[in-house]
Amino acid sequence: MLIDNVLIRPQGVSEVAISWESTSETTRSYLFINGEFAVGPFMADARGRTVVLPVPDDKTFKIEVHDVEDDEEIPTAIEEVPLVKPVIAWNAVESAVCYRIYHTIFDTGSIESLLLQVPPMSMDRLEIDCPRKLEGKNGRWHIFASKRSTSSGTNPQVKSFPITPPTSRRFPT
Repeated sequence: MLIDNVLIRPQGVSEVAISWESTSETTRSYLFINGEFAVGPFMADARGRTVVLPVPDDKTFKIEVHDVEDDEEIPTAIEEVPLVKPVIAWNAVESAVCYRIYHTIFDTGSIESLLLQVPPMSMDRLEIDCPRKLEGKNGRWHIFASKRSTSSGTNPQVKSFPITPPTSRRFPT
């Protein structure tokens, strides 16, 4: 069974901590990076699991975690091509006049830059394709933020909301 809710956190330049919740304490977990076997079977006495792995620092990568119950079963990777234009999603705010989407490169200390403005829509959750292609260079992590403007004047009220794409779509580049 493919685990959908995987948290990936940078641990320096070329390693990441990968955390997930297994279906039970007895399952065996297998991890794949870009379709290649990385770890397995990984077993713990708890459902919550974490491993630290080296990752490619020169390109985008995809991590898959599979849980299996059967001792004889060895899963295979789905081998999807890593996303380089992730989906950015956030919950709508009723009072918003517009949303401003900002981008920052985490490890360079770059200043937050405005990517685009999105008008409010009559939806509970808004999703857009990232307008910037995230190419795999030097293991960089990208952060996106949605800020809502509640007035159209020169000093709009702005509130930050972190944008958290599904963890299977979080990739350093």
